[in-house]
Amino acid sequence: MSDLIEERARVLRARLADELERDGSLRSPEWRRAVERVPRHPFLPRFYRDAPGPDGVTRYTPVSPERDADEWLTLIYRNKTWVTQLDNGATSTDGAPVTGIPTSSSTLPGAVVRMLEDLDVPGKAPTFQAGGGSDYSTGLMCERLGDEFVTRSEYDPVLSAEGRERLASLGYRPRLVTGDAAQGCPEGAPYSRIIATYSPARVPAAWLEQSAPGGLILVSLVGSLDAYGYIKLEKSSATEARGRFINGDVSFMPSREIARPELGPLMRAALDGRKHSQAVDTVLHPQMLDDQGLMWAAQLALPGTKRVGLTVDDCSGRWFLHPDGSWAVLETHPDGSVRAFEGGTRPLWSELEKAATRWLSADRPGLERYGLIATANANLVWLDHPDNIVATLTDA
Repeated sequence: MSDLIEERARVLRARLADELERDGSLRSPEWRRAVERVPRHPFLPRFYRDAPGPDGVTRYTPVSPERDADEWLTLIYRNKTWVTQLDNGATSTDGAPVTGIPTSSSTLPGAVVRMLEDLDVPGKAPTFQAGGGSDYSTGLMCERLGDEFVTRSEYDPVLSAEGRERLASLGYRPRLVTGDAAQGCPEGAPYSRIIATYSPARVPAAWLEQSAPGGLILVSLVGSLDAYGYIKLEKSSATEARGRFINGDVSFMPSREIARPELGPLMRAALDGRKHSQAVDTVLHPQMLDDQGLMWAAQLALPGTKRVGLTVDDCSGRWFLHPDGSWAVLETHPDGSVRAFEGGTRPLWSELEKAATRWLSADRPGLERYGLIATANANLVWLDHPDNIVATLTDA
């Protein structure tokens, strides 16, 4: 049975490599060779399929070789992200669909390979991977670079230990540490390349300190409104790295260190406040709030603000909540009318509209028009030119 699985896995890996070449993710023979040689299934002995439940809440159903070996192997080699952990490991299931918050995953191979290609590794080069997850990407780097050039840090001790066993079973023995990847790993520094497989809110100071002169840092940053910014930075001096954002397509699990306010009490207070508030004039249409360019600009202007979609009495609401108690909502009513409301300690909807007005007047800038100057003390975001600083990234 094992020989049959390995043979079928080789065929599926070749098909996956072909697919990634066609969509442009895989661009070099070196990384294609790694994709064809490194199996993904040892890193995913169990994962979850997701689907909306009858109430609209996502349910997660386990997939494993014990339940259906053919389905398990087929799904693994699809170009898809699979959730591997719920609620930091607190939620599991004996087979029935469950609800939970994904806290670890194996990112779709296309995104992993694209980042590895974007890393521009010059042959054998000391590389630090911030975050491990399933450690499939760690395996690819070990195959391509040699495991003696790879250092990986994973926050979760259980996941870190599992990754060590999986990598060793394939003959890879990189430097593996357990802890906060934002602290880097001084033992392997300086690094020619640093790649993050989780999404922090800003570039940690330790990565700058441990990056070699001229080294590259590749990371997908995320803000409080869940808009992502994928960026490649070059260490331009002993204390600074600079780069331009590429796009918002690459995303990972947010850092576990990012402050996450409990939304339940904020939502309940906002719903109660909505009963006693008056509508305010608005020029924003609900569809504009789906534009990731606008959400990126809004989270730069309103750090810490969260958004929630909630339908009450057939009225669809786009809610914005801040830990200081401020709230705003754009409602779409059954008759098609749209109204905005706000309340709390400050006029959150008015502030959101000001951010939208600035974004519109700048001709709707996408991520590619923004850049970042990262130092040990601050992450400064600029628009169009490094002299035009528009925001400072925070951990909110």
